[in-house]
Amino acid sequence: MKIGFIGAGKVGFSLGKHAAVHGASISGYSSRSVKSAEDAAAFAGGEAFGTPDALVQASDIVFITVPDGHIASTWNAIAQSVREGKIDLAGKTICHCSGALSSNVFEGAADFGAFAFSVHPLYAVSSKYETYRELGNALFTVEGTPERLDQMVELVRSWGNEVQAISAQDKVRYHAAAVMASNLVVGLVHAAAGELERCGFTPDSAERALRPLFLGNAEHIAEDGTAAALTGPAERGDSATIAKHLDCLDGTHREIYRLLTEELYEVAAIKHGDSRK
Repeated sequence: MKIGFIGAGKVGFSLGKHAAVHGASISGYSSRSVKSAEDAAAFAGGEAFGTPDALVQASDIVFITVPDGHIASTWNAIAQSVREGKIDLAGKTICHCSGALSSNVFEGAADFGAFAFSVHPLYAVSSKYETYRELGNALFTVEGTPERLDQMVELVRSWGNEVQAISAQDKVRYHAAAVMASNLVVGLVHAAAGELERCGFTPDSAERALRPLFLGNAEHIAEDGTAAALTGPAERGDSATIAKHLDCLDGTHREIYRLLTEELYEVAAIKHGDSRK
């Protein structure tokens, strides 16, 4: 099965290389920038195609790895080429890697005889040339054409990944959960650093001070789960300390603290088998 990529950014580079390392046959890349397609092909395998249509024709599976806002328009251009008789999608699989979008973005794919999927790594892809080394640790979610779902799951498993099949209607909730565990954590640490700055820390020293606390807690969560990792006043049922914290905080930081403490009470109940409210 030849796998091609439309879009030669971080996700295209990383996913192509990850798949190639695990034995996948890469047909190549197509991109608005010929140089980007050439660089990606040199890195992950295959060749640089001058047009998306040429790549589609040479591939059995096509990953559209453009930014989320361009997935629909990229698909629409492919669909138009099919209607004009320039390419044939019968038996081919079309995928995107968006966390929030479902395979429904490939409207009309079934009418062309194609199979549609969203295949998303639950991981922050931050580097064209390095993240592929880390993708083996990521869980991938797969959603799409029911009659080919098992085959797509097995393909991704062949890359060494754990895979979870989900439904189209759950994609937005799934993506929100991913943002909570990734992007929102950045905001939470930024807020904590801001409070330390109010105590006299510099921005740099505040982040440096929080680093071992953050990394140690993250490692404990990863190794033992949220309930076992929970410490602090919510875990102890120390409402007096929590009240003092709320009294000294203000604005959005106070609301963040209050809302997350409510969530921590639920975690404490799981840990101790009772309510700590």
